[in-house]
Amino acid sequence: MRLFGTSGIRMKNLNPEIAYKIGFAVSQIAKNVVIGRDTRTTGGLIKNALITGLLNGGADITNIGIVPTPTLGFSARDYDIGIMITASHNPPEYNGIKLFNRDGTAFRPEQEKQIEKIVFNKDFKRADWNCIGNVWKDETAIKRYRDFILKHIDIDKHYNVVVDCANSAGCVVSPYLFTDVGAHVISVNAHIDGRFVGRMPEPNEKNLYETMKMIRGLNERDKTDNGSNSNGNNINKKYIGIAHDGDADRMIAIDEKGRLTDFDKLLAIFSRYIVEKTNKKTIITTVDASMSIDVYLKDLNVNIIRTKVGDVAVSEALNKYNAIFGGEPSGTWIHRDIHLTPDGILSGLRILEMMEFYDKKLYELIDEVPSYVNLREKFPCPDNKKLDIMNYVIEHGEKIYRVIPETIDGARFNLDDGWVLIRPSGTEPYIRIRVEAKNPNMAKELLEKGIKLVKMAK
Repeated sequence: MRLFGTSGIRMKNLNPEIAYKIGFAVSQIAKNVVIGRDTRTTGGLIKNALITGLLNGGADITNIGIVPTPTLGFSARDYDIGIMITASHNPPEYNGIKLFNRDGTAFRPEQEKQIEKIVFNKDFKRADWNCIGNVWKDETAIKRYRDFILKHIDIDKHYNVVVDCANSAGCVVSPYLFTDVGAHVISVNAHIDGRFVGRMPEPNEKNLYETMKMIRGLNERDKTDNGSNSNGNNINKKYIGIAHDGDADRMIAIDEKGRLTDFDKLLAIFSRYIVEKTNKKTIITTVDASMSIDVYLKDLNVNIIRTKVGDVAVSEALNKYNAIFGGEPSGTWIHRDIHLTPDGILSGLRILEMMEFYDKKLYELIDEVPSYVNLREKFPCPDNKKLDIMNYVIEHGEKIYRVIPETIDGARFNLDDGWVLIRPSGTEPYIRIRVEAKNPNMAKELLEKGIKLVKMAK
């Protein structure tokens, strides 16, 4: 597709003309739309362009303002379509548009193709002067979302949590919900600023360095300080951290030692928790997920289904296999037993539920999961060359790795003691290589072969 990638439309310096056309196209298939945005400086511009297109096609719009993506997805149940303006984890110069169905799932590829067809065929029908739509503002969406989540969370213990919102949409919900469940919350980067002045929105080790340092400092202090907070509650318990990306549909945790938890290990631990708590033995994940999840859940006889990368593929598999949880190693988790939109705030709250269920500290749970060597590399690649490169990789990779690749998403070569995944990014102009192996030498060898293969393809 020419506009849509793995997670909606996402572009550097997104042109408002594109937003106008998307709004006009959406108005051809839906007449009752809810719209929200993250904190990016171009958010208002893109929102107004979308609204203009929607109005031109006769749609009515409810504007719920700056909200996290899960709030928008939850709100979509009352409308024909939901539109979220966000570029998620991308830097501030990016923006994007993501469309949601009434059940909270993102648009499927065939739906996105329908929108693109309308745009590029200019198949627009303008509304008559007396049929122009209306715009309403709804300031209750956040409260309704908070109330809904609280009904589905059961936490009795009181935890200490540092919540890092990346100056983005999580600011208006996440610290408050953690406080609602009884946590003692320290908010970091919790004032709205679309320039992401506190840190960049990708929740990785580089960007979260100061937050990790803060948690280490708090927990070192509590070795000697047996004080209480202003409400008299003992704060001697160790702090953990919950950090979001730009629209809070993702979450990563920081353990009591101030370590950024490994995405794959966290996914494995939580998957085990869901299986043991519910006895539902199907877990959905993606082709880029670690083999640690297979090893860690082996004794439970869990059916682990891998899909294409992206929450759309995960949500489709959840419905197909009647599973209640699916997650990507990026921290994008969908809790089908609660709702179908990826929800980093809910995921963070359920980390506390998991800790209470096992009565263990987060670092203790993390250290139970086996460790493997992971290496990554990426190569710049224009979108129009991705298909040719991947065709070459699939054709010639079999000779290099001596196995037939899985081609669910890119090419995954599964070996006895590791695997290699080569796939085009759906959100950025890159070809990505991920390698996992049981020892460093094997991982290095597999990565070198992958790099050579991609360079030959270019």
